[in-house]
Amino acid sequence: MVCAAADFEARLATIVAVEQQKSELVQDLITRVKLLDQSLSDSKQQLERERDISDMYQKRDKAKDMELRGIKQSLAQMSYVSVLVDGDCMTFVDDVLQKGEAGGRQAARQLKSSIVEYIRDHHPDVPVNVKVVIRVFANLAGLAKTCHEAGVYSSPVDLGYFVNGFNKEDALCDMVNAGDGKECADEKIRALFQMNMENVQCAHVVFAGSADNGYARLLGPHIDSTRITLLEGPPFAKELAEFASRFRTFHCPAVFRQSKLLRRGVSLDVTPPRTPALEKTAMSNYAVVATTSTDGTQSNQVNKSVAFGSSSRTGKIARNAAGHRIDLPLSCTNGEVKTARASKSCNEYHILGQCSYGKGCTFKHGTRVTGKQLEALRSVARLSSCSKGLSCGDPQCILGHRCTKQPCRNRGTCFFPGVMHNVDVNIVSWSG
Repeated sequence: MVCAAADFEARLATIVAVEQQKSELVQDLITRVKLLDQSLSDSKQQLERERDISDMYQKRDKAKDMELRGIKQSLAQMSYVSVLVDGDCMTFVDDVLQKGEAGGRQAARQLKSSIVEYIRDHHPDVPVNVKVVIRVFANLAGLAKTCHEAGVYSSPVDLGYFVNGFNKEDALCDMVNAGDGKECADEKIRALFQMNMENVQCAHVVFAGSADNGYARLLGPHIDSTRITLLEGPPFAKELAEFASRFRTFHCPAVFRQSKLLRRGVSLDVTPPRTPALEKTAMSNYAVVATTSTDGTQSNQVNKSVAFGSSSRTGKIARNAAGHRIDLPLSCTNGEVKTARASKSCNEYHILGQCSYGKGCTFKHGTRVTGKQLEALRSVARLSSCSKGLSCGDPQCILGHRCTKQPCRNRGTCFFPGVMHNVDVNIVSWSG
């Protein structure tokens, strides 16, 4: 029996140990479940937080995306195509230049429409409604003189009407007087070009200065750029021609000349015919000086401090105390001068009796005008400044030797240089 009891005790101990292990196992399982529950709860909370954060960032992304689209739309609305034209080497065609204000408007319209069509066909990445900003820089006084000497205009002042029309046609089209320095237009174009290339709102640059080698150094660093197009008028200058093929190029023959505008020499070696007004001035007992009233008509002032003989002064040049040439006054009204200009008569032929341009002259010859018409034509001729200036010693010169506007309100754009303004018109001597 003792053995049996010990056996039972051993068996009981085994059972107790097993139960203990079961209890420990169950406890471990319960603990593990609790940990898993807590981990699951933490994971759910983390997931919810991450979902909230994800939702927040998605909303932010959508907001930023909408903001970015708005910025892109604003940039598209503010983007522009910059057209830079060197008017000193890219001359407009004679057809538009000779139409005055109407020609200026026509040139602005045709140039803008050509640019818009080119951009639409070759640069689809540029917004459809992009603004086109056109800037033409030139030495207007020099350009007017060149046009006159080339026979495009009968008077340099005619360019002003063209410029006026060009500027009035479109608020974003400007023809600007860059000044009378040799590099004035170049410097302004270079500065605007660099600014445009650095401006993200500038979608494209159309560069028009094909006849000037100086722009080769400006364009060189931008070879193969898709943001630049070269507008060719006269053939590309040598240095530009070397890499022009690396840019897109196009022509606008309806607006710009395809060759340089050449000056024609003027010969004034023919004795001018006398006019009653000139003889009267030469026969006067007093020195007469010309002034211009505020309405543009000429009037005479008599300087009684000096008296001269008459016939001995014929063909002589009046000079002031500084030795500067003085143009004797003409008896014509502003209306008569306008009529003479509108007639497109050849100044040389009608005043001197001979035209140095011969059959190539584009102005009217026919029966030579006389009297008031001739006086008015002399006044038109004097609107062009003489290249010899105040020192001119040619008694047969028909050009102007001083600005007759007193005061001149256009000193920046006047066709007469500064030294030809406010000239002393008191005659103290005669030469010839």
